[in-house]
Amino acid sequence: MEYFTLTYTQPGDVFDMPMSIDLAVHPGTTDRMLLIMPGVDGSVDGYQGKYKTIAEQINQKYGTTVIRMSNPLNFAHDHTRNFYEVMDYIEEHYDTTRLKLDLVGHSLGGYVIGVLAYAYDFVDKILMINPAISLDREDFKSLYERDANSNHVLIGSNDPSYKYRDEFAKYAQVHIVDGADHYFSGDYLNEFIEAPNKYLYGGES
Repeated sequence: MEYFTLTYTQPGDVFDMPMSIDLAVHPGTTDRMLLIMPGVDGSVDGYQGKYKTIAEQINQKYGTTVIRMSNPLNFAHDHTRNFYEVMDYIEEHYDTTRLKLDLVGHSLGGYVIGVLAYAYDFVDKILMINPAISLDREDFKSLYERDANSNHVLIGSNDPSYKYRDEFAKYAQVHIVDGADHYFSGDYLNEFIEAPNKYLYGGES
């Protein structure tokens, strides 16, 4: 596993702000890759190392290259900028003509991958976990540009996105975890960790 830091400068009305995105790369042995994007200000490891655990499991079981990213707060509220920076890194360092890239995002990360996955022809399957719905939900209609069988949404019944489950079902496969909150707290954490294996790779727990 290797750690990197991507940097960029976010222009502002009064001053510019330097930004840093942490990356952890688990090299694989196949042409399949998984990118994990957390919610706003989320770390590269995640709560109790959940993203690290997901990465290690998928990497070891399937030979997939896994990239974990942090998602630092962008003071200009450019919610997509961090994703674009990491995608630029992938396009620069990997052969995207052969690559199949899967995306997992939670909260704001789920929103971002949901609205931008269609723009990259090498993106295969996506998994949005309790995607943020406080932004413009109309943006999710870009998912109509993709095969609905490759779009997955995992929603906890105690998350605000639950009331939009029928809307998501128009362009994605919707999976409900009864009782789970926005963060899949407590006993539901393992449901979160196992979700990429289950819904993107068809594996068992």
